[in-house]
Amino acid sequence: MVRPPFSPALGVILVVWLGEVALGGGAREHARMADDDPDARRLAELEERLAKARGKKEVRRNEAPPSQLGIAFRLVTELLAGVIVGGGIGWALDRVLGTSPFLLIVLFLLGVAAGIRNVMRAARDMNEDQNRRGG
Repeated sequence: MVRPPFSPALGVILVVWLGEVALGGGAREHARMADDDPDARRLAELEERLAKARGKKEVRRNEAPPSQLGIAFRLVTELLAGVIVGGGIGWALDRVLGTSPFLLIVLFLLGVAAGIRNVMRAARDMNEDQNRRGG
């Protein structure tokens, strides 16, 4: 039989003590000490001023413009996603409902329309981003 490295009573005391520390038993004493410490107050004031200063700035990212290949892949992916999802849902509903090929054709065409709409929206967004950059 293997004996634990400490007695069960010590384990209970340890768990109670850790629970009190985790729930803030020791945090009250630490907070009282921090209130009396002038360095802690100055540090807190400095953190507040830094937070205010950081909040006012607008961070600009220097992103490279997307490559032509990246744009082409995005537009093709937008189109294919609509077509595949529409066709897949139509095929599955035809299998379940036994209406072959009616729903496949209808939802395939809706997928094509949704894909074209997504491509047009993505192209418009990319064009607006390029105009905002001034390029």
